[in-house]
Amino acid sequence: MQVWDPLFMPARKLEKYLARQFEQRVLNDSLEREQKYRVAQVDRLRSRLLRLGAKVHVSGFERNELFDLDGRLRLRGYKLRLRRHGNKFAMLTLKGPRLDGRQKTRMEVQTHVDYEATKRILELVGFRIKETYSKIREEYQLDGCAVCLDHVPNAGWFVEIEGKPRMICDVAQRLKLRRTDREDRSYRKLIREASAGQLAAPKASSARSFA
Repeated sequence: MQVWDPLFMPARKLEKYLARQFEQRVLNDSLEREQKYRVAQVDRLRSRLLRLGAKVHVSGFERNELFDLDGRLRLRGYKLRLRRHGNKFAMLTLKGPRLDGRQKTRMEVQTHVDYEATKRILELVGFRIKETYSKIREEYQLDGCAVCLDHVPNAGWFVEIEGKPRMICDVAQRLKLRRTDREDRSYRKLIREASAGQLAAPKASSARSFA
């Protein structure tokens, strides 16, 4: 009986096999889960966050730059983002394709970087900026979740909750967020629709349909 051994695979197939194994391991260890909601009264929601004991983590202007190399990342459903928070710090993030789930779920690997050096390195190896977008972000920590109040130009205010599935639901309920206010579009899509005058108005909210 022949025993399958990856070490006897042709070099190209072995490379692809190892890449798939690595991606699967990263996926299992680095899942991002989040849910976004529209916010009609941001002052009220901010006050509710503070009353619940939320702690401010970071706040201010945020610029995002999406890089690609000849469209290769886009074809695989990946996004490589260099984010700069004011002049304080920067983050390089790789996101994978969106997965099935109640909340928005996808692979996410990120690390703090030096903005100018990282941007230069990416450009030197052939990556180019394909899209940019900006927003104002207030990030809080509450009950093990990151809760972000985001103002998007011409699109309004949103709150984004990131954490484990059950914790996202619990925090959303404590903040009295309604299912009908959920927003599944990305900020990039919201900005594009707002610029084109195609952004749909928020739906009317149910009085008791939370989370």
